[in-house]
Amino acid sequence: MKKNLEVILLNQKFQLKTDSDEWYVKKVSDYVNKKLFDVQEKTRSVSSLNVALLAALNIADDFFKIKGNKKTSKPGVKKKLDEIIQFIDECLEEV
Repeated sequence: MKKNLEVILLNQKFQLKTDSDEWYVKKVSDYVNKKLFDVQEKTRSVSSLNVALLAALNIADDFFKIKGNKKTSKPGVKKKLDEIIQFIDECLEEV
């Protein structure tokens, strides 16, 4: 059953509808937030869109590195990464 959860990304509130557990959504949003703030700090960009796009590239890079490394592949990793991508897509729809 879908539930509404609030997450804060780059100091902006987002309402999500998700089937995922709250702890999982928090874990994913914390990961995305870390990427967002890392990019913002490194680029000193004031544009939220630029920060979000650069963070998305960094997250995609992480994804492809994990996907390409067969030695670290474990059952369920693809499913988790797909959930992260879906979560990011939902967040970007809110922007």
